[in-house]
Amino acid sequence: MFDDDDFELPDDLAAMADAAGAALAGMGEEFAAGAQTDAENLKGHLENAAQSSDDTDFIKHVGLAFGIAHDLKGQGSTFGYTLVTDIAEHLCTLSRPQNNPDRNAMPVIQACAQALYDVLAGRIEGDGGDMGQRLRRELGLS
Repeated sequence: MFDDDDFELPDDLAAMADAAGAALAGMGEEFAAGAQTDAENLKGHLENAAQSSDDTDFIKHVGLAFGIAHDLKGQGSTFGYTLVTDIAEHLCTLSRPQNNPDRNAMPVIQACAQALYDVLAGRIEGDGGDMGQRLRRELGLS
């Protein structure tokens, strides 16, 4: 339909893409700092869920944790934290209200939450390399 001569990209398109990439890279640290706080809050909700004696309270706190994990899943890769996205996605599956998470699943859910926090606290970008692969295996992601 189009010949190569029919369509030309603006000369400055590559420069615009480079600038956008640099802006996102610069926002990676800002993301990690905020996401670390989110992961700490997520762990707090899971601790409250684990300690609750009431099923309604348990469901409420697991649901709040799911919401945080869902947000982190969507944001991690955007800012260069693929491992965060992968762990958060697994955590979403485990804690999704429609999947009826129960108290028996809490040790695995809490281990994922701790791993998520540790990755953010350590500013482990990308897929985490060899350590990321080991962590994925330990959490049952691979």
